[in-house]
Amino acid sequence: MESCNIIAPIRRIIVVMWIAVLLTEAIFSQPYASRNNYTGAWETPASWNPIWAVPQTSLITFDITINGYITLSSSLSFSTTASNLIINDTLVIKGDLLLGNNNDVTVNNNGILIVWGNLTINNQSEIISDGYLIVTGNLIKNSSVNQGSFTSNDNPVKVFIGGTISSVGITDNNPNYPAINEVAPTTIPYPNTASSYGNMTDLQNDPVFAFFQSTCTIATAGSNSPVCAGSAVNLTSTGGTSYTWTGPNGFTSNLQSPSIPNATDLLSGLYTVTVTASDGSTDTAMTEVIVNALPEVIITSSNSPLCTSDILSLKGNPAGGTFTLIDGPGTINGDVLTATGSGTINLEYNYADVCANKATQSILVNDIPVANAGPDQELQFVFETLLSAQLLPSETGEWSLLSGSGFIDDIHLPTTTVSELSTGENKFLWKVGNGGCEASDEVIINVIDVFVPSVITPNGDDRNDYFKVSEISGKVELIVFNRWGKEEFASDHYANDWDGINNKGVKLPNDTYFYILKFENGTIRKGSVLIKR
Repeated sequence: MESCNIIAPIRRIIVVMWIAVLLTEAIFSQPYASRNNYTGAWETPASWNPIWAVPQTSLITFDITINGYITLSSSLSFSTTASNLIINDTLVIKGDLLLGNNNDVTVNNNGILIVWGNLTINNQSEIISDGYLIVTGNLIKNSSVNQGSFTSNDNPVKVFIGGTISSVGITDNNPNYPAINEVAPTTIPYPNTASSYGNMTDLQNDPVFAFFQSTCTIATAGSNSPVCAGSAVNLTSTGGTSYTWTGPNGFTSNLQSPSIPNATDLLSGLYTVTVTASDGSTDTAMTEVIVNALPEVIITSSNSPLCTSDILSLKGNPAGGTFTLIDGPGTINGDVLTATGSGTINLEYNYADVCANKATQSILVNDIPVANAGPDQELQFVFETLLSAQLLPSETGEWSLLSGSGFIDDIHLPTTTVSELSTGENKFLWKVGNGGCEASDEVIINVIDVFVPSVITPNGDDRNDYFKVSEISGKVELIVFNRWGKEEFASDHYANDWDGINNKGVKLPNDTYFYILKFENGTIRKGSVLIKR
């Protein structure tokens, strides 16, 4: 069964309003006729002569004559006795037609009645179809009483029923219903039904078929939903000659298939199109559009520079995407990035579900620097020296003390003075940075303490005869006192030649004596020495 299915909700409201008016006003008794050769809607008062202020669709004792091309966008019913529907031209009913008892329909020669729905008849209803009567739905007789008639003066008759004929009494060779005889038609039968009436397949081979198709405005509405934010919403419609779209966020268009670029979630919702056919009839259809937001794709790995051969675990959000290497010194295996050289790595994270998005990230890779703190040093009772490291212009460096002691003049210069060293091992660290990459090297400065004898035996045997201070360099001053603090010997330029003789040239007796050594670098050493001859 075929159906227009175009009874819009607003039209239903209008029908209800008409019925309400009918119940409150006096019932009309005069007949109404559409204006001669006038094309218009049933609901338009100007279609009727005399003017019908509120054209109604639920009729009581109304006689209606159709002299023009009238389209009714809802169902039509005759509910009391002795009403007539006479069609001299064309009536298209986009709904059902109901005939109550004694309510008749006459389709005169050259007339056309098209019912996009069901035709329901009751007892004693007479139908004369000397023109075209096309019902896309079912023919229903609401009583088993075989009263009424369905006749035609055409051969073959111009009656087409898209659905079924429900009551057995009117079709089993009932002489009052020859136009719909299914058993022994007296007129030329239609090939598809083998009955006096045809169905929709038979109608396709009839000259009226093209006109029949044009009378039903069946609006369709579609779209490319769901779409992703930023893409276009494409709406489509068919069924008429003009189109009026409305939709969310104030959208309107008169195009048949409008396209809305750069969609956002504000465009999600129902879109309605009103389709108007060439005869002025309209229909509406709706389609739902869903605009999905793009995923907020980010790469949550560190943006800190890498060093050659570093490994970095990558993480994308939302999870489940794919990492790819665009260019640069590196490799990607799953979500693990390995730096293979210096330069800039450009990578991309692609995420695709209902909608797809991607993010990019650049990571700098620096070479691992080479640290050289300079050679180790050994100092003979010298407590100051130069630290001499190597540093490229693109690098940064920093000295620090690891063990021992020492004051570094400028910790960031590769060559700088270190003082206040302690005797023994003094260890320093030279750390070099290149971006976020570091390397370090150590240098040891060993300060050898001066040797001062604690006993001399000046007896002329060439063994320990002199007070010899080891590795004297530069000017050294020596002062020797006895146990009572009296100066016994002094030399401004001591040359490791004191053999226990005082300033007067007299041998000092065996005893313990005290000394002060003053070195040129400012170091002072105090102690005692035993003279034992």
